Amino acid sequence: MGDAPFDQKALVAAFTRSDNGQNRGHGSSDDPDSGALGWGESGVLDAYVKLYEATGDSRWLNKIVAHFDRMVANMEDHSGDGYGTWVTKTYSVALVRTGRMLNRGTARIVPEEERIWTTRGGDAVEDREWIVEVQPGRQYRVFEYGTRRPVGKGTYRSGAPIETFAPFEVSIEGKPQPGDRFWVQTFGGESMEYIVHQGMFLHPVSRFVACVLRDPKLKVRYGKKAREYLDLIGNIAGKHERDWVDMTRTAGGYRFPPLKTDRFPNRILPHNQYLAIGRAYLYLQSVSRKRLFADRAERMARNFKRHLSKTGRAYTWHYWDWIEEGEPGHSGVEDTSHGHIDIGFAVDACRRGVVFTNSDLKRFAHTLLDQMWNGSLEDPVIGGRVDTREGDAVNLGDWIDLCQWHPKVWDVLWAVFCKAGRPVQAAPSILQGWARLQEGRK
Repeated sequence: MGDAPFDQKALVAAFTRSDNGQNRGHGSSDDPDSGALGWGESGVLDAYVKLYEATGDSRWLNKIVAHFDRMVANMEDHSGDGYGTWVTKTYSVALVRTGRMLNRGTARIVPEEERIWTTRGGDAVEDREWIVEVQPGRQYRVFEYGTRRPVGKGTYRSGAPIETFAPFEVSIEGKPQPGDRFWVQTFGGESMEYIVHQGMFLHPVSRFVACVLRDPKLKVRYGKKAREYLDLIGNIAGKHERDWVDMTRTAGGYRFPPLKTDRFPNRILPHNQYLAIGRAYLYLQSVSRKRLFADRAERMARNFKRHLSKTGRAYTWHYWDWIEEGEPGHSGVEDTSHGHIDIGFAVDACRRGVVFTNSDLKRFAHTLLDQMWNGSLEDPVIGGRVDTREGDAVNLGDWIDLCQWHPKVWDVLWAVFCKAGRPVQAAPSILQGWARLQEGRK
């Protein structure tokens, strides 16, 4: 099978030095914000579980426990529904609603409703109410609802934004009469939990759980923690059932919650977002008596697979597919970075015999080789989407695992790794990819 083109001990040592230098070796595990956990700490936990599988060194399992225990300690019942969770405002929208009162003039206030994603996810907008009153001489004043405390004034010009309500562009259009009044109500972005964030860090934790509960020796040392985590994830999964939606008789996924400042309330999640939690379920289905994990993982796999298009020897797919008012809709083509989550799910599903077959994974390999790679091993470039060589993707993550089905993937992504200067953060994926390559050669 040939010798590895790297020194495993050197790669692990370099990663260890880098990891110890990140927040005293804590990564982002002490950050309560789910965005930091989902897009930061998840990579740390993922690295630890890959390093354990590559080395058999239990210190990586110890680190998973230490990190996840810190994360669990930061869980709070933010919504008062009886469940502890992790939340963020980063992806919420701010909302404004307006209306006119029983006025003499014909002017109207616009927009009736507007939703904007502010720079800090709605943090700069507060829950407030105001009244705008038109004054003689084409003047207006703004006062606080209830208290009537004045908060703004200006000269009326039809269609000109009223500065008090920035970042919203609220204006009065038409011909008001002195004394006409309009109401304005704003809502700041809400703290929300995101299934994709939870999926990103619960996936490596679920790998830890499955690894421990299937190994009698590990179960002696880590079994209590593994069962504790399994129960916790089971509770989280049960809570998310209120946002499950069947798209067909056998396929479905999770959707955004019905909250007023969610960007896409009630729409099914993008593929990478529901598949992130699906990866956790794929690992837990073999060690849990909950039928939920296996059922939902299979239905999510079917939902993703039905949206894949065959393009030559490859697959192409959208970042997002949905149905609204009976009509199907979709976004642009999936990008390479988010696509690594889709690929990781398909790899995990195929390795467990869930929906995806070896033929499917060979098609995904050709997506990378035929549609995304520029064809050079001397100066390799991977495109920014799954249908193009344009761009220069840097976050390739689990794409390397496709080498189990096509060894050329290893050659390409090893060349990408070397071109990038062998970044230590990618070392765990390189080690896992090498192991997958050996499996594929058997």
